[in-house]
Amino acid sequence: MFTTPLQPFHALAYKLGIQLQVKRDDLYPFTGGGNKGRKIQTILEMAHKKSYNALVTTGGVQSNHARATAIAAAENRWPCTLVLHGDQATLDKPASNLLLSQLTGAKLVVCQPDQIAEKLASEYAMLRKNGLNPLLIPGGGHCLAGGLAYYNAVLELTNDWIPDYIVLASGTGTTQAGILAGIEQRKWSTQVLGISIARSNPRGSLVVDEAYSELRDFLKFNSAKKEIIFYDDWTLGGYEKVNEAIYHTIKEISQYGLIMDPTYTGKAFYGLLELIKQKIIQKNSKVLFWHTGGLLNLLAHSVGEIMK
Repeated sequence: MFTTPLQPFHALAYKLGIQLQVKRDDLYPFTGGGNKGRKIQTILEMAHKKSYNALVTTGGVQSNHARATAIAAAENRWPCTLVLHGDQATLDKPASNLLLSQLTGAKLVVCQPDQIAEKLASEYAMLRKNGLNPLLIPGGGHCLAGGLAYYNAVLELTNDWIPDYIVLASGTGTTQAGILAGIEQRKWSTQVLGISIARSNPRGSLVVDEAYSELRDFLKFNSAKKEIIFYDDWTLGGYEKVNEAIYHTIKEISQYGLIMDPTYTGKAFYGLLELIKQKIIQKNSKVLFWHTGGLLNLLAHSVGEIMK
């Protein structure tokens, strides 16, 4: 397993009036990085122990999780099938995550969102018929192993600088659940603020809570649960939905050397700025922004979109 640095951004912190450090999981050195790289490594450990020899998963055509899964499968020389929702035409001119997934030789099946379950079942059955033992990974690495990856990630942090808040982009909810479990293990009073990139409440909070409860049961915790804080104010209508405010945030923060993307971290950092404006995050608070990656999502956008 790899660790990533906790990096201060002093000039940006001064501008925002907070004590800011960034957990650089965008630099995670496995299968293209990001939180999906960290998750798939833990998922693979479990897969090896249970003698799986093929991978099947789902996501959008620019899914970080799908890319990480495809690269992990290729490193193990395992067959891999990705059931992706999006536009079939993107396969003709692949870019970013989709291009990397194609290069690995993974089988790509593009369909509509309401066809995902059917396609996953049929592709899984086909691999079984061919004598393989495939692991079906939920989208986003939303499983116990994915949550454990982030429970362990919190244990990388030291007691030298204990944040008042951890802010992150919350998608399927597993990353937030793992961080909550890690904070509980460390007995810190830190609040974990999940900024939704797609889901609305109450479902968003419920999914995080379910993953967190599964982790607590597995880890045999008997302490008081941490509060689930899940903001759905800045989803902009759903996954990959972006507006000029998000692009402006990405451009502005890039000038401090911190690169973000429109799908995940850009939305999360915009949420952080709004929470500071609303004084939910008080001045001079210790804030850890957990950078979950997304550079390849940024590169899927045109210069015109970002710089307008």
